[in-house]
Amino acid sequence: METLWQDLRYGARQLARSPGFTAVAVLTLALGIGANTAMFSIVHNVLLRPLPYPDPDRIVWFFERQPNLERAPFSGADYLDLAQQSRTFEHIVAMRDLNFHLTGHEEPELVRGRVATPNLFGVFGVQPVAGRGFLPGDGAPGAPRVAVLSYGLWQRRFGGDPGAVGRDITLNEQSVTVVGVLPPTFRLGGVELYLNPRHVVPEVFPTMPDDPTQNRATHYLAVAGKLKPGVTLAQAQADIDAVIGRIEEEHRTGHTAQIFPLQEVVVGDVRRPLLILSGAVGLVLLIACANVANLLLARASSRQREIALRTALGAGRWRLVRQMLTESLLLAMTGCALGLLLASWSIAALVAASPPQLPRVSAIQVDRVVLGFAVVVAVLTGLLFGLAPALQAAKTSLTEALKEGARGTGDGTPHSRLRRALIVAEVALSLVLLAGAGLLTRSLVRLLDVDPGFRSNNLVTMAVSFDSAKYSQEGRNLDFVEQLLPRLESIPGVTGVAVANDLPLEGQETTTNPTVEGREPAQPGEQLLIGVHSVNTNYFRALGVPLQHGRFFDQRDAINAPPVVIVNKTAARRLWPDDNPIGKRIRLLGGEEFAEVVGVVGDIKHNGLTAPPSMDAYVPYAQVPWPYLMIAVRSTMEHGALLSAVRAEVRALDPDMPVFSVRPFQQVLDELLGERRLTLVTLGLFAGLAVLLAAVGLYGVMAYMVTQRTREIGIRLALGARRSDILRLVVGQGTRLALLGVGIGLVGGFALTRFLAGLLFGISATDPLTFAAMAVVLLLVALVACYIPARRATRVDPMVALRYE
Repeated sequence: METLWQDLRYGARQLARSPGFTAVAVLTLALGIGANTAMFSIVHNVLLRPLPYPDPDRIVWFFERQPNLERAPFSGADYLDLAQQSRTFEHIVAMRDLNFHLTGHEEPELVRGRVATPNLFGVFGVQPVAGRGFLPGDGAPGAPRVAVLSYGLWQRRFGGDPGAVGRDITLNEQSVTVVGVLPPTFRLGGVELYLNPRHVVPEVFPTMPDDPTQNRATHYLAVAGKLKPGVTLAQAQADIDAVIGRIEEEHRTGHTAQIFPLQEVVVGDVRRPLLILSGAVGLVLLIACANVANLLLARASSRQREIALRTALGAGRWRLVRQMLTESLLLAMTGCALGLLLASWSIAALVAASPPQLPRVSAIQVDRVVLGFAVVVAVLTGLLFGLAPALQAAKTSLTEALKEGARGTGDGTPHSRLRRALIVAEVALSLVLLAGAGLLTRSLVRLLDVDPGFRSNNLVTMAVSFDSAKYSQEGRNLDFVEQLLPRLESIPGVTGVAVANDLPLEGQETTTNPTVEGREPAQPGEQLLIGVHSVNTNYFRALGVPLQHGRFFDQRDAINAPPVVIVNKTAARRLWPDDNPIGKRIRLLGGEEFAEVVGVVGDIKHNGLTAPPSMDAYVPYAQVPWPYLMIAVRSTMEHGALLSAVRAEVRALDPDMPVFSVRPFQQVLDELLGERRLTLVTLGLFAGLAVLLAAVGLYGVMAYMVTQRTREIGIRLALGARRSDILRLVVGQGTRLALLGVGIGLVGGFALTRFLAGLLFGISATDPLTFAAMAVVLLLVALVACYIPARRATRVDPMVALRYE
């Protein structure tokens, strides 16, 4: 310990004597360690940390697989069969997200609710902070309806009053008794990401009033379950396969079911981008280590006399290596301390910029696990960048030091060869990162060029819901819409109003198996699903959707008129490939009447920008009214003023009707592209940092080489060499290193960027144009890094150089 303390004190004094070297090394390490710590914090909290439920590895999520649809909800009858016939589950819960008008006590409010069977909290193991959870009898036929509130709604609506438990609230004009309050930390993992596309967290949990409907054609329930102790996922899947097999034998649905661990559902599609970014930031740390190793090698060259003297006085090789490694670890731990500060800032920025698709974002923090990771990385980093210079320095002898000093070039020394190898590695790793960032950039550009099928500029979207009992009478919601539309269209600055049961790009609200007149119904496994959209007469004009054939909806398509439908170009081509669809008849939503096709419109991207064209059918809202309404208003007004005007018009018709989910359509696009943008920006920052470190490293090597070869350069100039020859000599040597690094980087890039394939759109992971462009960029940076010390070499005075030693 005494010797270790002596090494630490001596190392600290040595670093303090070289403040410039120490500052550059510490900052380089801080950038590498800080970036890795920030990335690990995200990966640890999002991917690795167990979900905050008892026995989270036993919680699974069910998905029904339908023809052309991998992940679909269940029908009520299918859920009941699963719950009653499965033998490997403690609980199986069914859930459905709904909007509720919360009235009474205060101003009316629309809240998001999750209706669930009574075993909801048995699956997730939550204990209310006030009152109780659901009991087995809750929700039984004839039993009073009860609900559990979220902690946020309890605080906002009741001020945290414990007396709220046992009181009645009014949801959609029905009385419901509050029986409990959930803890503030309760979240259903990533369940929100599946149940609703807007990622709105539910605030009220009523029980399902009765057993779910026995209709197998209506699929609307999300299903989760908790395995019995000791049951494996494979055993549970076999059990579910047996139940679904019996359902298939009896009803011929053509559907199957698959279960996934809840952790996998929560993580969703963010696993691959996070792992790719983790690999990228690891490459940045390697480049930082190479840079600091180069600095230590240069410093070791200047300490050759000291090391030779220590050897002559009896210091063994291991003693010298230990001293050098102690200095390396001091640098690493100092860089770790600064890196943790940078990591905390980076995490705050990443959390603020994260898209809604990133799950568990609120849990991301620098905790004890992250601190331990940072310390381990710092120690390993110190050993990694310090070992080679320490071993090289320990080989130095007094005789060799004198010989190398007399030679004055150092061009063939082990130090020089290792420094050049490190630079080649830095350039190669930088090219891999640059190529990845270039591919993501070109992919995003291609995605932004995708035609969504409508004009998205100057659109503001919002929603209203007709869940209130006052709209239970047939035709009431249609009357409301017919009165609202002229009011909205008359607002100054409004140029178009579109209403529908869903909005483009956010997923089809309803799909059905169409029946084409004169054609046999499709067999299970061959069914073609078509999206059904209930729209107003001006929907296509307001969104700027082109008419291909026929006509748009108009006043002829009233409530009692013969049913009509407009199909998109893809549906027309697939349903009537060799015929004109105008005048053909099709039956949708399991109805009895056929609807006549009166028009064909262009394809709209309903399922996101990257999804292939889907079949879509549009029906008049007057003929197929919906229990809720999405509104898109095109206007030149400022968003806040437009919202106030819209709310005023809605309030004039119904003071209790809330307008919710208000946002510019640009925000919808931003959310769709948010994950890709975040991945691109983060990888781009890593690539930029890598290129900067590589350029600094190359500059340092070339500058050191010029210093070491000052005498040689002076002799060359004295013997008649032109300054342009010296410039070519220095730049040429640096360029050769860069070219070798680029060549190795191209090979490595072609091997590694294939992991990006799942994140790319419209471009290959080995796109030669991207690789060529990134290679040229890196070579230009390398030329600049070489040119500065080369210019300095041309200014060497031969007389001064000859007296250099």
